[in-house]
Amino acid sequence: MDLTHLSAQNPWWKNPAAIRDDDKLKKLDDSLLKWSPRLLSELEFDRDRIYTLTGPRQVGKTTLVKLIIRELLSKIEHSQSIFYFTCDLVADEKELFEVMNLYLNWASAFRLERKYIFLDEISSVRDWEKGLKYLVDTGALKNATVVLTGSHSIDIKGSIERLPGRRGEGEGTLDKIFFPMKFSEYVETLNPDLKQFMGANGLIEGPKRQEILSNLFEGRTDPLMSMLLLYQPELDRLFDQYLITGGIPRPINEFFSKNKIDNSIYEIYIQSLIGDLARWNIPEMPVKQALRSIFGKLTTPVSWRGITDETDIGAHVTVQKYVTALEDSFVLNILYPLDLPKKTASLKKEKKIYFQDPFIFHALCTWASGLTDYFESSNLYLNSPETRSKLAESVIHSHLVRFMYEKHPSDIFSPHDHIFYLKTSGGKKEVDFVLKEDGNKLLGIELKYQNRINSSDYRGLTAFERGILISKNKFDLSGKYATVPASLFLLLL
Repeated sequence: MDLTHLSAQNPWWKNPAAIRDDDKLKKLDDSLLKWSPRLLSELEFDRDRIYTLTGPRQVGKTTLVKLIIRELLSKIEHSQSIFYFTCDLVADEKELFEVMNLYLNWASAFRLERKYIFLDEISSVRDWEKGLKYLVDTGALKNATVVLTGSHSIDIKGSIERLPGRRGEGEGTLDKIFFPMKFSEYVETLNPDLKQFMGANGLIEGPKRQEILSNLFEGRTDPLMSMLLLYQPELDRLFDQYLITGGIPRPINEFFSKNKIDNSIYEIYIQSLIGDLARWNIPEMPVKQALRSIFGKLTTPVSWRGITDETDIGAHVTVQKYVTALEDSFVLNILYPLDLPKKTASLKKEKKIYFQDPFIFHALCTWASGLTDYFESSNLYLNSPETRSKLAESVIHSHLVRFMYEKHPSDIFSPHDHIFYLKTSGGKKEVDFVLKEDGNKLLGIELKYQNRINSSDYRGLTAFERGILISKNKFDLSGKYATVPASLFLLLL
């Protein structure tokens, strides 16, 4: 490795304007979708910190890093302060140290006040934390902010835990997750009329959304809700599209430019996942079998043994290992039942398994089923009201997980401490989602994604003082529990 290899990945060292020629940013600038991720404003570069940035494959982590670099270049004096390196071809901590040391020694000639270091796909480097630990301990990363990216949370989490006390301090979390765009971000990006309500300066920015949602749990409304209801037909149309595209930029751009999504877009995601499975020594075919079983049981409680019985996998602990790996790689979400007296998760009982994003769901469902036309397969799935409702429930779960994280931000946050489902003995009370608030208060959320709502649909919510029924299109505050359309509810998360 020599300086020319580093310079090739950092063309702004010679000319800051070279960032304009970056392929990732040119594709973003030329795309129909002009998404500005909220995560852009959450990283602080004026202090010594080591951030991790994880998230699903193909969500755009590298593009986000390049956006950050472009913004930094507009603010700093010396472009040599910014170091970007993709770690795909770095074997181990020794090679990583050599790369870092080469840059740091070269940069020392410029007497830079601060340095901004971005190491992309760090999880591909064996024992990377050892090289980073040495640099921190020797003071080489003083006056530097470091951002590490990866696509598998365990790869990053297990290693970063070996750097206790070496990552910087201060307010805010250090472990960032770059998720696909939420429905509210989808709306504000695709509909200019609705943008006035969204974003940091919108009428329903973060704190206001939580206030409106809290009032709905109490059966009260807000004047802004009356305005939003005027847009419900448009919100419902956008939600229909969201159930096809999900929140990943590339398929969204493909859909809105061609009115379909080419097979190649799905297959890029599948190929990335297959590569990850190989790296984790997980065989491809058993994972396909496990996924087929999960698709057939979407939204219903399952056991590891129940999935095992429908596959050729020899042991339920192996199934658990595979599913957990998919959860850690932001493919799946696992929801555990609530132990009502203890107000904690029952980890040994049957759990529900959801998907992180509709596009990920369609890609994997088609792949695991052995079908060849991904877009046609996704439309066929959504043509059935029953299966469409199941995917809507999966979307609501992923949004609730992110909502609870935003309310309780922490580097050790676990959704399994904050969101559950309820099924009492004998099945007398069943509720799709239960949120645990501060003070152990429980909020019930029931989804009835159907055209007609009956009084019996509220039965499960009677286990809670406060709750919301999510409907397909009905809004009603006349009863004890508010009824809110799914698209409007998601807008508030």
